[in-house]
Amino acid sequence: MTDKKQRLMLLFLLTLFLGGCSLFTDKAAERREMIQIAESQKMKVAIETYLKNLDPEALTPNGKIKSYRILKDKLKYNPMEGIIVEIVINRDDRLTIDMTVIEEDSGEYLVATSGTPKELTKLIERDKQ
Repeated sequence: MTDKKQRLMLLFLLTLFLGGCSLFTDKAAERREMIQIAESQKMKVAIETYLKNLDPEALTPNGKIKSYRILKDKLKYNPMEGIIVEIVINRDDRLTIDMTVIEEDSGEYLVATSGTPKELTKLIERDKQ
């Protein structure tokens, strides 16, 4: 190969490498941003409000829902709007709620949609009748 072709090939490979690195950096920044949002006070208020709508005594000693944790590795942006969040209730992997959380015009977060497992519904409904 001539010196000119070698330089062009090197330039081409360098461009591919830098482009790939920028894509990786963008994904990492997006992931950090989602985690920061998920750990925010506004997200905590939205999730806890949602849980208290399910169980009025949630997150209290008398409630059926004692605790929750956000699965940070499952966070993703909803292409329509908001962030898809999964939470585990009472450290029981069978009690996983997936929800879409959106930001309202006021700046507050709101659980717009959710999927609640049958096991959680049974737990909450038990002793109500």
